Amino acid sequence: MGKKVAIIGAGLSGAVTAIALKRQGFEPTLYDKVDPIETLKESLRNGEYNGIQFGELGGAIVLMANGLKTLKHLGLLEPVLQLQEYPILEMYFMLIDGSDRITKNHTKAGEMDAIAVLRSKLHHTLMQAVGNAGIKSYGGKKIKDLTDQRCADFVVGADGITPSTSLAVPEAATRSCRNWIRGVVDLEPPDGVVVDYEHRIGIYGDPLNSRFIFTSRCGKNVGDIRFPMDPTKPFDSGEDWRPYTDLPKESALLADEVASWGTNANVVKCIRHAKRIAPVNLYDLPDLPSFHKGRVILVGDAAHGTVPMAAQGLNQAIEDGGVLGDLLGHFQDTDYKRAFELYDQIRVPRTHMCASNARGTWNRMKADNAIQAKIGRFMMRLVFTIMRIFGKDDEMFYHDFRDDVSAAVPGIQFK
Repeated sequence: MGKKVAIIGAGLSGAVTAIALKRQGFEPTLYDKVDPIETLKESLRNGEYNGIQFGELGGAIVLMANGLKTLKHLGLLEPVLQLQEYPILEMYFMLIDGSDRITKNHTKAGEMDAIAVLRSKLHHTLMQAVGNAGIKSYGGKKIKDLTDQRCADFVVGADGITPSTSLAVPEAATRSCRNWIRGVVDLEPPDGVVVDYEHRIGIYGDPLNSRFIFTSRCGKNVGDIRFPMDPTKPFDSGEDWRPYTDLPKESALLADEVASWGTNANVVKCIRHAKRIAPVNLYDLPDLPSFHKGRVILVGDAAHGTVPMAAQGLNQAIEDGGVLGDLLGHFQDTDYKRAFELYDQIRVPRTHMCASNARGTWNRMKADNAIQAKIGRFMMRLVFTIMRIFGKDDEMFYHDFRDDVSAAVPGIQFK
């Protein structure tokens, strides 16, 4: 077999995987369904800005130490660190009105601190690295089917939370869906109103009504906000990730709706002054027994997308790319099957562990009655305290994926 790789999806996980494979002598090509030129033409025809989805959307991305270590191994850490303005040292879990704050520390001596950056800036940085590495990228390419014609030696499914490559891994097509609103907040709006977050990372919850609001500051003047709406009504595929155009009207309606929940007044103000709002479908995949089938292998959310309660979604996707690159760099084009088997051996249990942690926190923030709500808050405090004292979070947040690769392939030489 040869070294031609078709990577479906040119988002963050696709870009990282492409760079990891290129470093190992493979020939990756990125394909994405979004065509920036066609989107611009449509905007001009309609007289409305529809949003160039190719990397221009999304809010804050939290990169934990495990993700940063992977970027370092791939030669990407320095340009990414230039995007940060301050570290993320703590996360705060509060009731929806801002009371009963529970602190989760994210610092450890000798380890890199987590950072929050805008997804669009991170994606731009990664795509610059893709271009500098000579990796080709094509927009306007939507996958319809997979046939074994050897146009590529293998396919990487990096097409995110609605993976078309699940055609090859049917288990990945079964998923639960929740609709969310995601926005970017201008913390220095032109009207001069003072808008700010009370915490760099704040998670507000209403256990009895299963409501959550996530806020994060990802720069001096910009923040991210996201929250679920009606879980029984997922957004149409044409709406998903497409920004609202009538922003003052939509942001006002959303702010009024969120205020009716008894939400912290400062959070409501941030929603009212959002400079970009988009509807997003959030998927929670079941724990897949394998991330590959034949010559198709999945990375990122396509393999293990879950609820955003452990700050590991992107970090695990980055680890996926690093592991796949190292394994294929070792076996080269002589034994894809063995490389894919070891990829499963390494990545399946680790991503399942992270998903379980995220779902556990998610469930502790929901309750059927007031007593359960109090017990849930108590258990959250207890669990976070135990994790901090005994270092139970270390394996998730400070892990180096190359320890796993070294254990699976003794004597491997890293590039």
